[in-house]
Amino acid sequence: MKGHTLIAAAVIAVILAGAAPATSVNPLQRAALKALASPRIDAATAAKGRAEVRRATTLIRVLPSGRREHIAVALGELASFAGRMTEPRALVLIGELKANDDYFSAHYAPDPRTDITDADGVVYRYFAGRCLEFHPLANFGALNAHVAAHDPAATQQLADALVARGVYQPGGGIAWEYPFPFSGGRAPWLSGMAQAVAAQAFAGAAGLVPEQQVAYMREAHAAYRAIPAHLLTSVAAGPWIRLYSFDSLRVLNAQLQAVISLQSYAVQAEDNEAGSLAARMQSSAAATLPSFDTGYWTYYALPYDPSPLDYQQYVVQLLRKLASTDPRFADAAVRIAQYEKQPPAFKLDTSSLGALRFWLSKPATVQANTGAGPTKRLSLNGGWHTFAWAEPKRPGVYPVHVSAVDSVGNKASFDALPMVRVLPTVKPSVKKRSGAATHAAPAPSFAVGAALDDPSQGSAAQSAGLRLARIGVLWPAGATAPDPGVVTALQQLPQGLGVDIELSAAPLPADDAGRAALAQYATSLAQQVPGLRYLVLGPAATTATAAAYSASLAVLKQSVQAALPGALVGLSIDGSANAKGTITALAGVAADVVAFRPAPTPGKGLWTFANLPQLSTALAGVYGVAPPVLVNGLAAPISQSITSAACTPGLAGVVLDHLADASPPATAGAIVASQRGATVCPGLATQVSATTLEYPATVSSPASVQLACDRDCLYLVTLDDPAGRPVVARRGALRGGVAPAQITLPKTKLGSGPYTFAVQLVAQVNPGAITKLESAPTPVG
Repeated sequence: MKGHTLIAAAVIAVILAGAAPATSVNPLQRAALKALASPRIDAATAAKGRAEVRRATTLIRVLPSGRREHIAVALGELASFAGRMTEPRALVLIGELKANDDYFSAHYAPDPRTDITDADGVVYRYFAGRCLEFHPLANFGALNAHVAAHDPAATQQLADALVARGVYQPGGGIAWEYPFPFSGGRAPWLSGMAQAVAAQAFAGAAGLVPEQQVAYMREAHAAYRAIPAHLLTSVAAGPWIRLYSFDSLRVLNAQLQAVISLQSYAVQAEDNEAGSLAARMQSSAAATLPSFDTGYWTYYALPYDPSPLDYQQYVVQLLRKLASTDPRFADAAVRIAQYEKQPPAFKLDTSSLGALRFWLSKPATVQANTGAGPTKRLSLNGGWHTFAWAEPKRPGVYPVHVSAVDSVGNKASFDALPMVRVLPTVKPSVKKRSGAATHAAPAPSFAVGAALDDPSQGSAAQSAGLRLARIGVLWPAGATAPDPGVVTALQQLPQGLGVDIELSAAPLPADDAGRAALAQYATSLAQQVPGLRYLVLGPAATTATAAAYSASLAVLKQSVQAALPGALVGLSIDGSANAKGTITALAGVAADVVAFRPAPTPGKGLWTFANLPQLSTALAGVYGVAPPVLVNGLAAPISQSITSAACTPGLAGVVLDHLADASPPATAGAIVASQRGATVCPGLATQVSATTLEYPATVSSPASVQLACDRDCLYLVTLDDPAGRPVVARRGALRGGVAPAQITLPKTKLGSGPYTFAVQLVAQVNPGAITKLESAPTPVG
């Protein structure tokens, strides 16, 4: 834009330099008149052009700055065609100059991409720093709109004007030129997308204006002929339209629009060659779609040119038009449309003091505030970025808060680990802090499991990366203790593998004695299974069994948790059996977890995996705060379902129906990522829990702590003096769900103490609030 403004200023300088007498001819005016002296334009056109050049020169002299520059640019464009002027080009350039003279004689510059039309309906589009430019694509879009509105008069008027402006091309075809330089391309240049829309528009006009049918269809064919002759490039999958004739940029919206327009032209013109090209272009577009999709936003052009919002919305419209021809277009339309509703997502990486290293999922404006230095605020594309500040001069802990907003207005924010400047030397103080160690309340970690046919499959489940095994146990009616063989088998499950027991009581006990027997049986079983994580009463409740189910679960839960206070006892809901009515009928019976089996297919009154939000709403309506949900059974593709589940708030995990379902590589990868908390989930802000945190009984140098996180995390450990000032610090990253690591702080000289260990944790992926943990004041040993 700056370059365009300088060009306009230079043009005006040339004009004004020779403007002493009002009747003098300046160099630019002379060049424009020379361009119009071409023998290839007729006398009437040349006369009209000369009059408009004189008018433009006068307006440039008398108009204020901010208006005259744009007329100067239009005059300069006409002058630049000296020696290349033809009748169609003269009509374009004289019409453009008149449009600018008319508009800027009364107005200042409009917003960029504002369109105006002349008396013939010809469209001129404003480009910032330049002028109102003849725009072929906008013109053929307008012609298509007249055809769609069934307006033969407006259609013929604009079509005739555009026929007169078409330029014959070497090698065949007629093209409509862009008369201004753009993005490194010199004028005049062509657009394959505009040519495809031209072929479509003229073919449509031929069907609407019978008296011009032959002429317009001939023009449509000529517009198409320019494409295979001049305006195709290729990708690995096949032909690709050249949006700009001067380069091979692969633009998604141009390819999709060209396919739609050429398909329409081919049908109306009965042009089999064009139909074949459109089919090959459609195939290459479908095959190349994944390259344009980041998973969070789209690329306008390959390889890494993010889409502005309006172009992304345009792509969704085009994909919807093509959806019926290929399921890949339909799927992409749904997926990409969702990106407009998703906030920016983040991942964090370790960084040095004074730096914040983060990955951003989509284009957004990111702001970071910290007391360590000035606020950073930048508009960024997706990918890895670093904000850096000078090292703080004063010792202390400086919090860092990050916020972001995308082009739609979706917002996200989180707290990064603070920056720490430690004391240069230890200065003992009499000020002391007191209090016991503090711990954040841990949220249940997301786990993936599988139903095992036999407990002997436990080792295979653990080797597959699963953290949970579902075992079905049938309660023999009236029994008060499990069979020793069942207990022995369950005790063979490997250590570290959580056990989800589905205790099936069919039929449910009908009286207090039966319920007491069931509760005693469940308690004995729970006490003898070391890895028990969940005990769920089955079969799933229904509206018919809700009263008996509630009574049995209440007694069972009270008995089990009296013996094992940490045990989690849950209820079971079937999405195929009026889940909403069942939840209401259970009347809020206490449950620590809800095991939900989604209906396999949608239907009236059925809740599938996609209805998890409705499930959460229903549970919250009954319980106030919905218990965590454990999903039993996932529809294919399982890997995508696991990823989606990991991004769903309120889910404790998923349990596959078959151990073999965990084997495919894509599923195995999804299992690992989801359980580590490494799945990017736009809109989800997560908090880390320390699964292990052990402080030393006394402080020595170097001091160390044992630490493990439930998800991938960044940590900051400081040793603070009695005044609460950091003496030494260590930051780093830990993988979630693995054995504890020993975090050793740098050596330092210690005073008399006591000292406090302060630990701060933040999720590496989908970061939210920081978890702050602190030891009790610890003496020097």
